[in-house]
Amino acid sequence: MATEPIGYNRLIQTYHLSARPLARFALIDTSVNGRQTTVSGDFELLRFESKYRPSHTLVGDLQFALRYEGINLEVLALLFAATGQNELDTWLASQPESRFARRAGYLYEWLTGSELTAVAPPKAAYIPLLDEKLQFGFSGGTRNAKFRVIDNLPGNRQFCPLASKTEYLQAMARKDLKRRTQETLARYDRDLLRRAAAFLYLKETHSSFEVEREKPSADRAQRFADLLRECENGIPLSENRLAQLQNAVIDARFHEFSYRRQQNWIGQDLGHRKKVDFVPARPEDAAGLMNGLVSFSEALRAKPEGMDPVVAAASLAFGFVFIHPFMDGNGRLHRYLIHEVLSSSGFTPKGIVLPVSAVILANLDKYVHALERFSKPLHARTTYNPDVPQAPATGNDALYFRYFDLTEQASFLYWALERTVEHDLEEEIAFLLGFDSARSTLGGMLDWPAHSLDLFIRLVHQNRGALSRTKRDSHFAWMTDDEVKRCEAVVADAFGGRFPDQPTSH
Repeated sequence: MATEPIGYNRLIQTYHLSARPLARFALIDTSVNGRQTTVSGDFELLRFESKYRPSHTLVGDLQFALRYEGINLEVLALLFAATGQNELDTWLASQPESRFARRAGYLYEWLTGSELTAVAPPKAAYIPLLDEKLQFGFSGGTRNAKFRVIDNLPGNRQFCPLASKTEYLQAMARKDLKRRTQETLARYDRDLLRRAAAFLYLKETHSSFEVEREKPSADRAQRFADLLRECENGIPLSENRLAQLQNAVIDARFHEFSYRRQQNWIGQDLGHRKKVDFVPARPEDAAGLMNGLVSFSEALRAKPEGMDPVVAAASLAFGFVFIHPFMDGNGRLHRYLIHEVLSSSGFTPKGIVLPVSAVILANLDKYVHALERFSKPLHARTTYNPDVPQAPATGNDALYFRYFDLTEQASFLYWALERTVEHDLEEEIAFLLGFDSARSTLGGMLDWPAHSLDLFIRLVHQNRGALSRTKRDSHFAWMTDDEVKRCEAVVADAFGGRFPDQPTSH
């Protein structure tokens, strides 16, 4: 078996481009008949038999990449900066109707701001810039008469992450989780849903803080829950609004009123040394990147049906947390923005929040992996010493935050939402139904001291149908053994024997 890099893979090697490792890359493989796509760990490998081999030239590999790999804005920006426009002008002049030459020409001008000499024939049929069989785009788009292309990129020059249409993401999109959410909720009466909504807002609030290993005060928790309820109001994003959101989720002593003006970093301060795990965008780049992100949000708000809602939510929310525009509160705002996009797109019904953070909290390893698919490759090329903050970071160029591959993050968010919609949402509503049933029966069995009935139900449910000895001694010493046994049986029956996976200690 002999292999040979082609497409973006070979362009990176040939022109020594400082691109991050590709999430999907192409090879000529003499052991393959036709073409095959395989997934190896976190990477998608495109293997082609020898007849697919493009010429070992800029045009040959670029045309192959656009045909089979889609648009990689990071690589193209680096490539065009390294090669200039002459070969593209020659290509377009010699093949003015070529779909790939026209796409390459448009992308060159879009990325560099410089103009090519050659133009497409005025009667050439318009073609979409991004192949939506390969990547998620924005339906419709604007027409460019010079190259006769329709710009259906989901973002703009300042912010445009892209997600590949892997088999997994296409399968998830076909599941139509929006419809499934609506069908689940339609099975319950409105009074119960109102109670469920109040419970879900509270659960999402506490889960989001717990992801950061924080326990918010009652006031901060209430402020965050209020923010979640505002998601459906459709308030446009802006620097001022994002600063207001930041102020609402952190201690007043750490309020910020604009995007940060200093370099931040993520890691551990061990006292004698600082362990840096990730260095976000440089402060001088943060405002421009955030302006692009806000413009992206405006396009989504104007046409929410223009893009897959989950991919759109992942674009905005993960883009925000990677840029890290504030010194504090970025993680909570990142998870808040997931709900804002899902709500504004109509994915989430009004008056309901999906407890995504609870799924994240229960699966932190998957969440961290999705974050690290972006952060680790970038950190490997970044240099920064937090002990010498006046020395600027290097390697964390705006380009890498502007045009990142979103596939892993979109996949994670789809996975978390599927779990939320198809398991957790019904489990939360079932919990409320079981709680109501247990409360109604137990209330007629004993004369419960104030607040003790609800506490008994929660403790027995959390401990899988049994009141622990410790909790009985501290809270329910007044109950006889027979009373405890009978009341435990009522709780077990009310919840149909369905309890949390892990019991608490006795």
